[in-house]
Amino acid sequence: MTDAMTPDAVQKSTAPTSTGATLAPREYPQALRGPKHRWWRPLLGLGVMVAGLAVLTGALLLCVLAFVIAESMGAELPDPASDAFLVSPAGMLITNLGLALGIPLALLATWAQAGRAGLVSSVLGRVRWRLLLGGLGLALLLLVTLSVGADILLTQLGFPAGGEDAGAGPSADETGLWPLTPASGWIALSIVILLTTPLQSAGEEYFFRGWLSQWIGSWLRWRWLAVVVPAVVTGLLFALAHGAQSPWLFADRLVFGLLASLLVWRTGGLEIAVAMHAANNLLAFGLAIAYDELAESLLITEVPPLDGAVSIAITILTGAVLLWWARRRDPDLVVTDPVPPEPMRTGPVAPGYMAPGYMAPAYTAPGPLAPGPVAPGAAAPGPVAPGAAEDGPANGENT
Repeated sequence: MTDAMTPDAVQKSTAPTSTGATLAPREYPQALRGPKHRWWRPLLGLGVMVAGLAVLTGALLLCVLAFVIAESMGAELPDPASDAFLVSPAGMLITNLGLALGIPLALLATWAQAGRAGLVSSVLGRVRWRLLLGGLGLALLLLVTLSVGADILLTQLGFPAGGEDAGAGPSADETGLWPLTPASGWIALSIVILLTTPLQSAGEEYFFRGWLSQWIGSWLRWRWLAVVVPAVVTGLLFALAHGAQSPWLFADRLVFGLLASLLVWRTGGLEIAVAMHAANNLLAFGLAIAYDELAESLLITEVPPLDGAVSIAITILTGAVLLWWARRRDPDLVVTDPVPPEPMRTGPVAPGYMAPGYMAPAYTAPGPLAPGPVAPGAAAPGPVAPGAAEDGPANGENT
């Protein structure tokens, strides 16, 4: 057993090739260490990613320049840096679609490095839609149930939402769930979030748990280093990418990133991690819209210790159930490369050898011979009498 294998993966996916050799399977973090792997290929993938980010940055700068020119000409446009624009349907649409661009960037960089763009989605080289959609439905069910249950339980125990000091015994209306106070225009905002938040979540997963994890893993030869190092690095970068935050909020996001890496490794693809991420964001944005707190939700920088601990516990429990559910579907965990066809034989052919698929022409009896000169004394050829033998006297008679 090599360092790139797991016991269950080897038993399931190792198969002999037509030449008798065995392809060494690779887990998701080392998926890019395939037949085309060379020391310079990770640099090529990184160059493509950097170039893609540079193009997007240039496009953003052009948009800013167009905005400034339009304002200088007297056009009345909303301030894109204001909180009001950020939480508007247009602002959320731009933000979510911008983050969703992580999907094509990851696919392009993976294709440049390994020649198979789909490896960033899963070890099969494609999205396993049943795993993704089933995981999304289960994650939503778990997160809604656990979040509402935890809110009610903590309120009944005297811990109001937001971590404030408990007052007198809470009433039925002090659970933090009622009444709903959505802002005006919440329908349009809900439609934008419902349609684009899954793409935004997938974009972050494709970049952090997808391309970046596999890019780091392509540099590492040993299996456990390729599992642990990308998980820690991408988890830290994922948490830091959310900006300034309190220790408990940072810990919550770090745990989420580490758990997402575990789900990717033990399911062989991004589907379950994307499902958990999308369900988490859909629930968070949905609650923020329901209580007109979308700006506070997007710009949050700190949470009380109790809220952070509860959120971490819900994340771990949800991830554990999702992992159990996905593993029961027996997903593929390793990459197996296609076997190239054997070249055709072109050498000299031994006498009597017939190539496969060759059919000899059907045999046909020779036709009648043309008449020719007859020697003196010899009988001219003619018809044979009925019953007479053509090759000599019959019944053993002597002449």
